[in-house]
Amino acid sequence: MTTRSRAVRWYGGGPESSDNHPAAAAWDDLDEHRRLLTHLVENFDGWAIATTPDGIGAYGPLPVSARIMAWHRPNAMPGGQRLISRWEAVIVFVPEGRRSRTSGPRVSDVLTTAIPQLGFTGAKPAEWTRWVLEALGYDAASDTVADLFVGSGAVTSALDNLVPGH
Repeated sequence: MTTRSRAVRWYGGGPESSDNHPAAAAWDDLDEHRRLLTHLVENFDGWAIATTPDGIGAYGPLPVSARIMAWHRPNAMPGGQRLISRWEAVIVFVPEGRRSRTSGPRVSDVLTTAIPQLGFTGAKPAEWTRWVLEALGYDAASDTVADLFVGSGAVTSALDNLVPGH
């Protein structure tokens, strides 16, 4: 498989779209996901990618130190397949020096919290943002967060509430 249709379906302005992103169709091309991974590896010391469980393979081989965490979403809507996906994969690459248990508090690789009712497919709850930042060992004094897919704005809002003046 080299293409998917979820981006156009959910974000391309069609009848199921929660928002209209004119460039959504690019994300149905699996090569675009591989380019994103290359961009993150080359330009960021730590990063996270949220994807569907069956979307993990779109990124090809992951860096050896990457981890896959699970956001358990008890209120997730059933999709068009027989298996109902109640979790979302979150691929994280923790910066070097923040991976050992002595470099900060331990963080579970599973978060259970409901999907926020924002009327936007893919919106993340504030708890999700805090969880990912904790997993990455985020330091408000020295780190910068770049939300490459602003979408509903929920991640930026959670960050603003976590770090005033962000």
